[in-house]
Amino acid sequence: MRRSLIAPQLEISLRTTLQAPALELIELDGERAAHDDDAQPWNTVKYGAAGHDDWFGVVPATARYRRGPGDAPESLPLIVKINARESLARTFLPWTFEQQHIALDRPFWEYNLATDFENVGGREPHVYRVLAEQVPNLKAVLPKCYGGARDSTTGEEAVFLELVTGTRLLDASGVSFDWPAVDIDAVLRSLAGWQAAFWGADEQSLSWAGPKPTTAGLAADAPLWRAIVDHGRARLPHIVTDAVWRRRHRLIDTIADWHAIKDALPATLSHNDFNHRNVGFRQGKVVALDWELALRNTAHRDLVELLTFVLPPSIDRERVDHHVEVHRSALVEAGITTGVDRETWLAGFRCELGVEALNRVGLQLVFGAQFHIPFAERVNATIERLADLYA
Repeated sequence: MRRSLIAPQLEISLRTTLQAPALELIELDGERAAHDDDAQPWNTVKYGAAGHDDWFGVVPATARYRRGPGDAPESLPLIVKINARESLARTFLPWTFEQQHIALDRPFWEYNLATDFENVGGREPHVYRVLAEQVPNLKAVLPKCYGGARDSTTGEEAVFLELVTGTRLLDASGVSFDWPAVDIDAVLRSLAGWQAAFWGADEQSLSWAGPKPTTAGLAADAPLWRAIVDHGRARLPHIVTDAVWRRRHRLIDTIADWHAIKDALPATLSHNDFNHRNVGFRQGKVVALDWELALRNTAHRDLVELLTFVLPPSIDRERVDHHVEVHRSALVEAGITTGVDRETWLAGFRCELGVEALNRVGLQLVFGAQFHIPFAERVNATIERLADLYA
């Protein structure tokens, strides 16, 4: 999105959010830092090559403005986040599969999984500019939003976000692991707070988000799951061992049996990328970033994702049971009564472990073969440990 298009819309937004109707934007300066591509080389594939005047992805920026005529200039550091021009299901993901020579039986965007990544541009702006104002428990974990911009020609949307500093455990590089139990519990209680607000959400109420996955959809994608695990066995045999390979294929072959419980569970708002790269603490409070993959899903989706990324592969059953119960109890305390009895809750948790192994951990192994992903081996080992514990 051109900076010349962003700047005047930022000026209008700041007049509202800073309650300064005469505010004048003097300058908007920023550029996606080169070190972002060094640490996360997939960004250029996802968003394109950002320049000084043509912005994509996450762009640190500084707005210089006057609140009114004769007022001294002020500066506001912020993040301008611009969605990708094209669906990730049609750019980044097919590109990665092609680079790894993974043969698929159909174009990637024809799989049900692709709906997670289609039309993601409007999801994050909706979370910040609509839902945050309606749900206090959600607003509490979000950076301040100063408004947004839209290119009516391309359909691109941008959000103007507070620059989050002074964080703890939040690690975009993904190299920090082993969260203390007390921090995991705090995040899960916060998670339950906004999940409760959307509990039982139907398709219409979350129509702007990705659709809830189904057993039929997961089973129809079986050729994709097989291609992913077979590729992992060939390219990363130290991670996808024979035992892992056999377990994943058993999961694929029996999807209709173990996934059916999820179809009956209530849906809620899922962050859908809820791990230590996007979740942490700021000034002692939970903060959650990057909502572009938000979708309608069961509560276990974010629970399992978090535990897979922040627990060690040596974790014991007692510790995991504790965290699973903390999440369930927090929902009960928030007034939720459906789908949260202990037996049903644990069945949903076991189901989501299978989904995580095939879907997100599987994709991380594909990315790990293409890029340097510091957590790819780690999360695979943890999901395998969790599968052992809850077999």
